[in-house]
Amino acid sequence: MSKKILMLVGDYAEDYETMVPFQFLTGLGYTVHAVCPNKKNGDHIATAIHDFEGEQTYSEKRGHNFAINYDFDA
Repeated sequence: MSKKILMLVGDYAEDYETMVPFQFLTGLGYTVHAVCPNKKNGDHIATAIHDFEGEQTYSEKRGHNFAINYDFDA
């Protein structure tokens, strides 16, 4: 039985902070349950990518559609 990790996410979570830990921990053999308030298993959230493009501040772009694979009611 693999160890289980609960990952709390929300709409427009930072892409890198969401995708990388999920993929890395899954690759190490952990079961990662990604949950989001008011979303069910099979729903998606949009992630956000923040980048510096030569301006004095960052830009924000839509990232991945990250799949929610668990819900609070399970």
